[in-house]
Amino acid sequence: MAAEWISRLKWHADLIEKLVQEVPKALARPSLTLEQAERLHAVIEKGAHNFDELLHIMDQTDVDEQYRETAENLARTWQRLSNEAEDKVRSMIASDQTPEYEEETSPELNENDDGDWADIVHRDKT
Repeated sequence: MAAEWISRLKWHADLIEKLVQEVPKALARPSLTLEQAERLHAVIEKGAHNFDELLHIMDQTDVDEQYRETAENLARTWQRLSNEAEDKVRSMIASDQTPEYEEETSPELNENDDGDWADIVHRDKT
């Protein structure tokens, strides 16, 4: 049983090491879509949930303090990554919901339009 949680702890440590490098880059991409951000958040949440299961197994086992500290650090990192992804999703949703100003439906005049408008006005009067 101990070999199982130790190998899972090592697997999570390796995964977190990669995610700490890649997640911030992915979240900062200007071309990131809301759907991609939501999927990334869901993947991180799934990993964090899986890690919570590992913590539960470790809580039921006599675990050396060094392993427990490592697990606590990994849990904090999972939480930080999840928060970053969630914040990005929320900010993207908020920016999509900001009211856009409707374009004016009446045409705007510029210097070149004076003659055109004058022709229309004169035609209506005749």
